[in-house]
Amino acid sequence: MGRSILHNKEILTHLSIYHLVQIIMNYSKNINKVLGCLKSEKRVRILKCLLDSKTGLHFNEIAEALSLIPSTLEYHIKTLLKLNLISHIGAIYTTNALSQLFWNLYKSLSTLDPIIPYLNGHKLPIDDPNLFLNFLNSNPTILPDLISMLNLMKDLVKSKISKFRIAGSFNLTLEERIMQFSEYDIHLDQLEIISTYEEYQKLLDYENYDYFFSFTDISNIRLFLVNECNFYMGIGESSQDVFGMLFLPDITDEIDFQKALLFRGKYNVFWLDQIFERLKKDAKRINITEDLLNDKSLFEKYLKALKNH
Repeated sequence: MGRSILHNKEILTHLSIYHLVQIIMNYSKNINKVLGCLKSEKRVRILKCLLDSKTGLHFNEIAEALSLIPSTLEYHIKTLLKLNLISHIGAIYTTNALSQLFWNLYKSLSTLDPIIPYLNGHKLPIDDPNLFLNFLNSNPTILPDLISMLNLMKDLVKSKISKFRIAGSFNLTLEERIMQFSEYDIHLDQLEIISTYEEYQKLLDYENYDYFFSFTDISNIRLFLVNECNFYMGIGESSQDVFGMLFLPDITDEIDFQKALLFRGKYNVFWLDQIFERLKKDAKRINITEDLLNDKSLFEKYLKALKNH
């Protein structure tokens, strides 16, 4: 993006949220870094202060206006400059087009207020503006603990889930507890799983391995192998409902299985469905057979050969 566009604030009032997201992502290369600014109230205040200024402000003027000590202000100014969310012209700090884009996006995220604290400490698996736009409009809610997940699953199973799709890193103990929590029988018409070699190894080593394939016939199981997938998602469908759950990695890249994002309804799950299909497009198909399911050592050899092929 050229400097002239960055400093042309007049165009901003004509941009839709889609264009805001697209320009931010194309320019910053990493939407998580942009969203990371939401972690700091001080950085938001600095941005707002500069946006309210018509001609920009000196360092001391910002410090005085916001009652910030110089060392604190310097730290946050450097962060904003590094992300190109503000500009430095001579001794004056001022905003640019990306500053206003960020501010407009920040205001557009108001519907996500309840989950922003969660997003601050986690990483979204989104590198596409279309997907991010769909996420903004997906009305996610937080499942704050295991009890909430168990109660939700008990309620959802009543609608007789017929199709279930899983992608990412397994938490096998959690999954088994959720599925066993309900007194309703579960029989799936389709089960799809996308995961890595390492995660399938965990599944093969799990004590109750057979349990995870007991909900459907082998002809209804489709397994796929990918090189990496550092999150966990599940999409369930019935004739009455569609839901999605997403477990994100925290800032240390460890998946947080204590909390999850929940999406209800076909429209709100659409963006998760897109992520799943993109993963599947780049995955290797595992040709599952009764022999593989019944012989773990054979299954392990097959996976290793497929991985190295």
